[in-house]
Amino acid sequence: MDKEAQLKKINTELKIYINEATFVSNSCRNKLIKMLGREFDVSLPIEDFARIDVALLENGNIEMRDEVYKRDSELSFSEVVARYHSFKEKADSLLKRRGSNQFKNNEAKSIINLFLVLLLLILFIALIGYTIQAFLNGNFIHCIWIVMIVSSWFIPSVRDRFVQAYLYIKRKIGK
Repeated sequence: MDKEAQLKKINTELKIYINEATFVSNSCRNKLIKMLGREFDVSLPIEDFARIDVALLENGNIEMRDEVYKRDSELSFSEVVARYHSFKEKADSLLKRRGSNQFKNNEAKSIINLFLVLLLLILFIALIGYTIQAFLNGNFIHCIWIVMIVSSWFIPSVRDRFVQAYLYIKRKIGK
């Protein structure tokens, strides 16, 4: 395999690592970028941009956000590959360690949210039934419950819970 194709493969893998780390958290992504900088003896700035492109150059320098960060001395291509493989092992370890508990917590939180949404939905249906019954009986003062139900949709946390539950169900049905 020639240098250019191997370097392209390395940079593609590097982008995959950055995306996986970003999926776990921004702090995980930043740790991964720091780790890459330490491995290649390059001082990389840690910035909280939504998207960060990192590319490894043939001589061991690193290009990040269209700026080249240079080493003190250039490396041979075989040294670049060796250091990348060392980084790759550390990155796999970091992502495995950081990502393993992440999904279990999200799954538990989503199930709890689904349960709370179900309780809220039952409460809303019961209050709507009570309001309709009060209206039919002529107890108009008790009709204030319908105003409270409708106004609760303006509270972001209630609306967000329903959206999160919807997205969770959609994601589970889609699998």
